[in-house]
Amino acid sequence: MNETKLNKKNIKSSERIWKIRDYILELEDVKDRIIGFLNSDDDIDNGTRNIWISDAKEFYFSTVTAWEMLYLTVSGIKEHLDDSKGFLYRAKSRLTKSISELKIFEKEKRLTKLIKKADTAFEKCWNAFQYEYKLMEPEIRIVEPISRVIKKSNHEYQLPCSICGEIAVDYKIGVGQFDKEEKLLYRGIICGTSLNKRLAHELFEILENEDIAGAHEFMRKYHSYEGLDAYCPECDKIYCWNHYKLEEEWEEGFYDCTYGECPEGHKRMIDD
Repeated sequence: MNETKLNKKNIKSSERIWKIRDYILELEDVKDRIIGFLNSDDDIDNGTRNIWISDAKEFYFSTVTAWEMLYLTVSGIKEHLDDSKGFLYRAKSRLTKSISELKIFEKEKRLTKLIKKADTAFEKCWNAFQYEYKLMEPEIRIVEPISRVIKKSNHEYQLPCSICGEIAVDYKIGVGQFDKEEKLLYRGIICGTSLNKRLAHELFEILENEDIAGAHEFMRKYHSYEGLDAYCPECDKIYCWNHYKLEEEWEEGFYDCTYGECPEGHKRMIDD
């Protein structure tokens, strides 16, 4: 693509991204209405009110930041694309949490309308963002064959996303933030933990054979019933957080669980 065509493409992208502000303004109105309701209800204690107001502010400002990062991306700063996606997922999480808090007052008819407006306003933002992300994906997609397992060293193995090659899971021997001695450290797309170092030999032998299903069963045995959070058992593939569609569930402001849906439509609980 020559420079003239590239500039025209970027100009059109910039114009579309600029118009996303209109959807964000709708979201800002939702945020202000939620805060107005919370400030007007005398039955909510101050501590709870402050937390819930913070959640309402966060879903709005995270969306704004996602928009700013997206605008920087189309301006040529490609490393901000993942930042934009991260803030958008953060916004979605906080909105889901905020709505779960409002549902406590389900007898308030005005809140039913407000919740619907919140869902509609964010869906417009979400769809507009996803449209831009998909247009940008071909520019960063890896065309070389993607390994199932990457051996970084005798003490570290990584599992890349089967679609884009982004590292979704990392296992290594090391000292975690809250550890006093070396552990088997695990970092997935949403989960992370420190396991007994003595388990490393068993896991690394599984990974040497590129047995991802075996690694999933290993995690189910030693970590949690949900197993390897980035793994789809039906596909027998690993997906990064960007390609494993994540849906959090909240109950009255408290986190319940997260479901993951792979590109093939397989859905399972990945964290509880």
